[in-house]
Amino acid sequence: MFSIWVHLISLVFYLLKLKAHQFATKSYGLILIIITLDMQKIIPLIVTMIVLLYAVYNAKFRDAPKTDTPTNIHYKEHIKTHKTTHYEDELSHINTDAYTKDYIIKVINHGSNILDFKGGVMEGGFANPSDAEKIACYTMELSGKKCRTPYPKDAAMFYTSICGGCHGNDGKGLGGTYPDLTRPKMLGIEMRENFLKSMQKHR
Repeated sequence: MFSIWVHLISLVFYLLKLKAHQFATKSYGLILIIITLDMQKIIPLIVTMIVLLYAVYNAKFRDAPKTDTPTNIHYKEHIKTHKTTHYEDELSHINTDAYTKDYIIKVINHGSNILDFKGGVMEGGFANPSDAEKIACYTMELSGKKCRTPYPKDAAMFYTSICGGCHGNDGKGLGGTYPDLTRPKMLGIEMRENFLKSMQKHR
Protein backbone atom coordinates (compact mmCIF):
# COMPACT_ATOMS: atom_id res chain seq x y z
CA MET A 1 0.00 0.00 0.00
CA PHE A 2 2.87 2.36 0.86
CA SER A 3 4.54 1.77 -2.51
CA ILE A 4 1.31 2.64 -4.32
CA TRP A 5 1.11 6.00 -2.55
CA VAL A 6 4.78 6.63 -3.41
CA HIS A 7 3.99 5.96 -7.06
CA LEU A 8 0.97 8.26 -6.95
CA ILE A 9 2.98 11.10 -5.37
CA SER A 10 5.74 10.59 -7.92
CA LEU A 11 3.16 10.74 -10.68
CA VAL A 12 1.75 14.04 -9.39
CA PHE A 13 5.20 15.63 -9.22
CA TYR A 14 6.02 14.24 -12.63
CA LEU A 15 2.98 15.92 -14.19
CA LEU A 16 3.69 19.20 -12.45
CA LYS A 17 7.26 19.31 -13.74
CA LEU A 18 6.40 18.53 -17.32
CA LYS A 19 6.10 21.45 -19.66
CA ALA A 20 3.52 21.48 -22.40
CA HIS A 21 6.04 21.11 -25.23
CA GLN A 22 7.83 18.27 -23.43
CA PHE A 23 4.74 16.23 -22.65
CA ALA A 24 4.50 14.63 -26.09
CA THR A 25 8.12 13.50 -26.16
CA LYS A 26 8.15 12.21 -22.61
CA SER A 27 4.67 10.70 -22.53
CA TYR A 28 6.17 7.24 -22.86
CA GLY A 29 7.52 7.65 -19.29
CA LEU A 30 4.04 8.34 -18.00
CA ILE A 31 2.71 5.28 -19.78
CA LEU A 32 5.43 3.10 -18.24
CA ILE A 33 4.59 4.35 -14.73
CA ILE A 34 0.90 3.60 -15.20
CA ILE A 35 1.64 0.13 -16.57
CA THR A 36 3.84 -0.75 -13.60
CA LEU A 37 1.06 0.00 -11.14
CA ASP A 38 -1.72 -2.41 -10.37
CA MET A 39 -4.76 -0.61 -11.79
CA GLN A 40 -7.16 -2.67 -9.69
CA LYS A 41 -5.60 -1.13 -6.58
CA ILE A 42 -5.24 2.39 -7.94
CA ILE A 43 -8.86 2.89 -9.04
CA PRO A 44 -10.39 2.32 -5.55
CA LEU A 45 -7.80 4.70 -4.08
CA ILE A 46 -8.61 7.37 -6.63
CA VAL A 47 -12.34 6.96 -6.01
CA THR A 48 -11.77 7.19 -2.24
CA MET A 49 -9.71 10.36 -2.67
CA ILE A 50 -12.42 11.95 -4.82
CA VAL A 51 -15.10 11.11 -2.26
CA LEU A 52 -12.99 12.52 0.58
CA LEU A 53 -12.20 15.70 -1.33
CA TYR A 54 -15.90 16.16 -2.12
CA ALA A 55 -16.80 15.66 1.53
CA VAL A 56 -14.19 18.21 2.62
CA TYR A 57 -15.47 20.66 0.04
CA ASN A 58 -19.04 20.28 1.28
CA ALA A 59 -17.98 20.67 4.90
CA LYS A 60 -15.68 23.66 4.39
CA PHE A 61 -16.99 25.69 1.50
CA ARG A 62 -20.67 24.96 1.01
CA ASP A 63 -23.04 26.71 3.39
CA ALA A 64 -26.11 24.69 4.21
CA PRO A 65 -29.29 26.70 3.68
CA LYS A 66 -30.55 28.01 7.00
CA THR A 67 -34.27 27.66 7.51
CA ASP A 68 -36.36 28.50 10.52
CA THR A 69 -38.28 25.45 11.68
CA PRO A 70 -41.49 25.92 13.67
CA THR A 71 -39.52 24.96 16.80
CA ASN A 72 -36.90 27.65 16.17
CA ILE A 73 -39.55 30.28 15.51
CA HIS A 74 -41.44 29.44 18.70
CA TYR A 75 -38.23 29.39 20.74
CA LYS A 76 -37.22 32.82 19.42
CA GLU A 77 -40.62 34.21 20.36
CA HIS A 78 -40.32 32.57 23.78
CA ILE A 79 -36.92 34.22 24.34
CA LYS A 80 -38.30 37.64 23.42
CA THR A 81 -41.16 37.45 25.94
CA HIS A 82 -39.30 35.58 28.70
CA LYS A 83 -37.63 38.00 31.09
CA THR A 84 -36.10 35.45 33.48
CA THR A 85 -34.20 32.19 33.09
CA HIS A 86 -35.85 28.81 33.59
CA TYR A 87 -33.65 28.35 36.66
CA GLU A 88 -35.07 31.51 38.20
CA ASP A 89 -38.61 30.51 37.29
CA GLU A 90 -38.33 27.14 38.99
CA LEU A 91 -36.56 28.57 42.04
CA SER A 92 -39.32 31.15 42.46
CA HIS A 93 -41.87 28.44 43.29
CA ILE A 94 -39.77 25.49 44.42
CA ASN A 95 -40.85 25.97 48.04
CA THR A 96 -44.57 26.02 47.32
CA ASP A 97 -47.03 23.26 48.16
CA ALA A 98 -47.97 22.99 44.48
CA TYR A 99 -44.34 22.24 43.54
CA THR A 100 -44.10 19.61 46.28
CA LYS A 101 -47.28 17.95 45.07
CA ASP A 102 -46.08 17.85 41.46
CA TYR A 103 -42.73 16.45 42.59
CA ILE A 104 -44.32 13.61 44.56
CA ILE A 105 -46.65 12.73 41.67
CA LYS A 106 -43.69 12.65 39.28
CA VAL A 107 -41.75 10.32 41.59
CA ILE A 108 -44.76 8.02 42.05
CA ASN A 109 -45.30 7.74 38.30
CA HIS A 110 -41.71 7.73 37.03
CA GLY A 111 -39.53 6.80 40.00
CA SER A 112 -36.31 8.43 41.17
CA ASN A 113 -32.68 7.33 41.24
CA ILE A 114 -30.98 10.48 42.54
CA LEU A 115 -31.09 9.55 46.23
CA ASP A 116 -28.53 7.16 47.69
CA PHE A 117 -30.35 5.10 50.32
CA LYS A 118 -29.73 1.57 51.54
CA GLY A 119 -33.18 0.56 50.33
CA GLY A 120 -32.21 1.23 46.71
CA VAL A 121 -33.80 3.36 44.01
CA MET A 122 -37.46 4.28 43.87
CA GLU A 123 -39.11 2.50 40.97
CA GLY A 124 -42.03 4.15 39.23
CA GLY A 125 -45.41 2.58 38.60
CA PHE A 126 -46.21 1.09 42.01
CA ALA A 127 -49.46 3.04 41.98
CA ASN A 128 -51.95 3.67 39.22
CA PRO A 129 -51.40 7.18 37.78
CA SER A 130 -55.01 8.00 38.57
CA ASP A 131 -54.27 7.41 42.29
CA ALA A 132 -50.98 9.33 42.34
CA GLU A 133 -52.54 12.71 43.18
CA LYS A 134 -54.40 11.57 46.29
CA ILE A 135 -51.34 9.65 47.51
CA ALA A 136 -49.28 12.81 47.00
CA CYS A 137 -51.78 14.89 48.97
CA TYR A 138 -51.75 12.43 51.87
CA THR A 139 -47.93 12.31 51.79
CA MET A 140 -47.76 16.10 52.00
CA GLU A 141 -49.75 16.03 55.24
CA LEU A 142 -47.00 13.94 56.84
CA SER A 143 -44.77 17.03 56.68
CA GLY A 144 -47.47 19.53 57.62
CA LYS A 145 -48.41 20.62 54.10
CA LYS A 146 -51.83 20.53 52.49
CA CYS A 147 -53.30 20.21 49.03
CA ARG A 148 -55.53 23.02 47.87
CA THR A 149 -58.18 20.58 46.73
CA PRO A 150 -59.66 17.93 49.04
CA TYR A 151 -58.72 14.31 48.40
CA PRO A 152 -60.61 11.05 48.97
CA LYS A 153 -60.54 9.46 52.42
CA ASP A 154 -59.10 6.27 50.98
CA ALA A 155 -55.82 8.10 50.24
CA ALA A 156 -54.41 6.93 53.61
CA MET A 157 -55.18 3.31 52.70
CA PHE A 158 -53.43 3.72 49.32
CA TYR A 159 -50.38 5.26 51.00
CA THR A 160 -50.18 2.53 53.65
CA SER A 161 -50.54 -0.34 51.17
CA ILE A 162 -48.26 1.07 48.44
CA CYS A 163 -45.77 3.37 50.19
CA GLY A 164 -45.82 2.36 53.84
CA GLY A 165 -43.80 -0.81 53.29
CA CYS A 166 -40.70 1.25 52.50
CA HIS A 167 -41.29 4.70 53.98
CA GLY A 168 -43.21 3.44 57.01
CA ASN A 169 -46.77 4.31 57.90
CA ASP A 170 -45.40 7.38 59.69
CA GLY A 171 -43.36 8.35 56.60
CA LYS A 172 -40.03 8.48 58.45
CA GLY A 173 -38.25 6.01 56.16
CA LEU A 174 -37.70 3.05 58.52
CA GLY A 175 -34.70 4.50 60.32
CA GLY A 176 -32.95 5.95 57.27
CA THR A 177 -33.34 2.94 55.00
CA TYR A 178 -35.59 5.01 52.75
CA PRO A 179 -36.19 8.79 52.42
CA ASP A 180 -37.95 10.55 55.29
CA LEU A 181 -41.18 12.03 53.92
CA THR A 182 -41.83 14.08 57.05
CA ARG A 183 -38.99 16.53 56.38
CA PRO A 184 -40.15 20.17 55.98
CA LYS A 185 -38.49 20.07 52.55
CA MET A 186 -38.15 16.73 50.80
CA LEU A 187 -34.57 15.68 50.17
CA GLY A 188 -35.08 15.41 46.41
CA ILE A 189 -36.48 18.95 46.27
CA GLU A 190 -33.62 20.23 48.40
CA MET A 191 -31.09 18.66 46.02
CA ARG A 192 -32.92 20.15 43.04
CA GLU A 193 -32.86 23.59 44.65
CA ASN A 194 -29.11 23.38 45.29
CA PHE A 195 -28.52 22.31 41.70
CA LEU A 196 -30.57 25.22 40.29
CA LYS A 197 -28.72 27.70 42.48
CA SER A 198 -25.36 26.36 41.33
CA MET A 199 -26.42 26.58 37.68
CA GLN A 200 -27.59 30.14 38.25
CA LYS A 201 -24.17 31.12 39.59
CA HIS A 202 -22.31 29.71 36.58
CA ARG A 203 -24.52 30.90 33.75
